[in-house]
Amino acid sequence: MRFMKLTHITLFTILIYLLGCQQTKERVQKEFQKNAKGEADEMIIVMDSTQWNGSLGQTVKDTYRSYLIGLPQDEPKFSVHQVNPSELNTTLRSAVNMVFVMTLDNESSQSKRARSYFSDASLKKIQGDTSLYMTLRKDVFAKGQLVLYLFSKSEEILIEKIKDNQKYLTEIFESAVRERVRASLFKEKEKQMMKSIEEDHGYSINIPFGWDMAKNLNDFVWIRKLEHNMEWAIFIHEADYTDQSIFNDVGKYRDQITERYLTDSDKPDIHITRQFEIPVFTERVNFNGHFAVEGRGLWKISDNSGGGPFVSYTFVDEENQKIYYVEGYVYSPGTKKKKMVREVEAVISTFRCPSDLQKS
Repeated sequence: MRFMKLTHITLFTILIYLLGCQQTKERVQKEFQKNAKGEADEMIIVMDSTQWNGSLGQTVKDTYRSYLIGLPQDEPKFSVHQVNPSELNTTLRSAVNMVFVMTLDNESSQSKRARSYFSDASLKKIQGDTSLYMTLRKDVFAKGQLVLYLFSKSEEILIEKIKDNQKYLTEIFESAVRERVRASLFKEKEKQMMKSIEEDHGYSINIPFGWDMAKNLNDFVWIRKLEHNMEWAIFIHEADYTDQSIFNDVGKYRDQITERYLTDSDKPDIHITRQFEIPVFTERVNFNGHFAVEGRGLWKISDNSGGGPFVSYTFVDEENQKIYYVEGYVYSPGTKKKKMVREVEAVISTFRCPSDLQKS
């Protein structure tokens, strides 16, 4: 009897030891993993080439090659590259964003190779449960990597699932892009400027190193970065919240702010306005826990000497009954502007109103 007890204890000890070894092995593997490579919005799509050129591929393209709204030139949200599963080498596996697309009704050699990235148990679940269509993993082949698996027993079912969940499947990677851009931007910060803004206004925002204060008034802050023939800028306007109709015409509300505050110091009649031929695209969103209206459009200087894209968020701090209009705009004539817009979006995303700070 005593021997049996000792045996059980010994087996239990060995099991704990083996589990500990496995966890240590996994930690060591993670530590020695190479970092993911590529631009923040680069994406590798791993799928059968025939499917890529068919209806399923078109659905994937419509999802990840759709254009970013509010830019003067057509620029897709992601830089997408399709790869034959049989040609997925070590270099390609280190991409920052990857999407594996596989359906069980395709028997080509490429599709069979794509299925090798799924376990037998997973393939059985996919065959038996049509509600399953995706799974998300981090750091599969490299550190800082996001890998999405899209799958189904048939192309028809998977196409329907992707179309029904297009916004979510896009936001997964847009969120990852924002995190990477923030990590890059905020390696160094203008801490003294951030402290002054919080002391003067009660709200906070992270400011990357190299940005300057253009204006700091009781109800208005304007920060910017000037470099060669380019400009990144953020401005914040606050007011007492009295009228919810502001949310019905964010463009008009913006005009009132820019005409008053964004003027040329030497020529007061010249100010920043909108390009009225193109309406402001608006969408109701969640901005750091607050109901907000996101606005995207094109701005210009009133004498038509310059312009570019902008993105804004209008929301209310209900506890303090203040309405905030936070906008980022960029200027870079003759160049693509998606990367610059994403940088001002990343700065805006760090904005916290007084009630947010009180809670934290």
